[in-house]
Amino acid sequence: MNQVIEMVVQHPSLLVWVTVVSVAGFVFGLLGVSRLVCWLPSNYFMGFENPKTVPKLFRPQIQIAKNLAGAILICLGLVMLIVPGQGLLTLFLGLVVMDFPGKKKVIRFLIRLKTIQTSLNWIRRKKGRRPFVFPIFKSR
Repeated sequence: MNQVIEMVVQHPSLLVWVTVVSVAGFVFGLLGVSRLVCWLPSNYFMGFENPKTVPKLFRPQIQIAKNLAGAILICLGLVMLIVPGQGLLTLFLGLVVMDFPGKKKVIRFLIRLKTIQTSLNWIRRKKGRRPFVFPIFKSR
């Protein structure tokens, strides 16, 4: 603890930056993540039931912007694991937005978690949107 205090005393601008990132992440978590969750169609995750199909969220011409937005969401989610905010949900949405090899498997694993399902549908219910429909996966 003394090392942290010494670092803050020696580098006061570091504390300012950590505070700014924390507040920005918290505000983004409240506003941006909830808008993204409500923007997705309620049957978005049904395409993950069959591993051979992947729902298409965006057209190919904006793939770079989509991956950049997903990377930003993942970075903010990692920061929000330490500071106040919805870190796990933001990480999950960053993965949903991005395109990468193995995405289907990661999303299929994560949407099986009741906490993810509950959080996503709670946000949608608060905004007056229909809840997500999640597939029922067969046990392995």
